[in-house]
Amino acid sequence: MYCAGVVAVSIAEFRATMRLTWADPDSPGLKVFSYWNNDSVTFERCDCEEVLHIVRQSDGSFCLEIANLRHSGSLVELEGILYAWALDEGWLD
Repeated sequence: MYCAGVVAVSIAEFRATMRLTWADPDSPGLKVFSYWNNDSVTFERCDCEEVLHIVRQSDGSFCLEIANLRHSGSLVELEGILYAWALDEGWLD
């Protein structure tokens, strides 16, 4: 949220919370980059329904699905989209 022109959490602070895990530890291929609300994420497990995340596909491309939209691009681009969405939705309060 914005408060008197100040952002509660910077994108650098958001990026600093990133944790990596596999989408499926039994079949590593999709790598999950999770952010902010990811205290329960471990190297082996990530509840993608409850965690802000970006997925790296097995071909190396990045994918972000939020608000019924699918985005693809570089990790930096998708982090920016996820950060802006999370800020607007109140996840970063």
